[in-house]
Amino acid sequence: MHMIEKGFTRLETFFLRLSQLALVIMMVLTTFDALSRYIFSKSITGAYEVTEMYLMVILVFLSMSYVQRIDGHIRLDILFSRLTERSQNYLNSFYYIISAALMFFIGYKGLMITMDAIQNNLIASGLINFPLWLSYIWIPIGSFLIMIRQILLAIMLLVGIPPQNEDREEVND
Repeated sequence: MHMIEKGFTRLETFFLRLSQLALVIMMVLTTFDALSRYIFSKSITGAYEVTEMYLMVILVFLSMSYVQRIDGHIRLDILFSRLTERSQNYLNSFYYIISAALMFFIGYKGLMITMDAIQNNLIASGLINFPLWLSYIWIPIGSFLIMIRQILLAIMLLVGIPPQNEDREEVND
C-alpha cells in the first residue's frame, strides 16, 4: 500500500507543478497585459480568455488532490475534534468515499464533455479561436486525481495506516 501511495504522490506532484506553472504564466500574462495597457494603451489580445478559460481551470483542478493530501481543505472541527480518534477515522473514511463518488461523477461528466468537444471540434468564440477541449480536459484529470487520493486516504484510515500529512513547505523545494 505504501508503494502505491508513494507512486501516486509522485504523479500528484507532477500535476501540482503544472498547476504552479499555470499560476506563474497567469501572473506574468496579467502583469504584461496591465503594462501594455498602461504604456501602449493596448491590451494583449486573448490574455483575458487564456487566463479565464485555461489557466484558472488548470490551477484549480490540478491542485485539488495535493490540497487533500496535506489536509488543506476547509472543515469545521467544533464537534468533530471532540470525538475519539477511531470515530474520527470512520467518519473521515465515510466522507472520503462519498467525496470520491462525487468526484467520479464530476470527472466522468467532464470527460464526456471533453470527448464531445474533441469530436465536434468545438472552438471558443472570442478574439482568438481556441479549442475548448484544452480547457475541459483538466476537469476530469483533476477530478480523478482527487478521487484516487480520497480512496487511498479512506483505505489507509480503515486499515490503520496513519496519513502522511507532509509539511506544506515541501512544495517550495
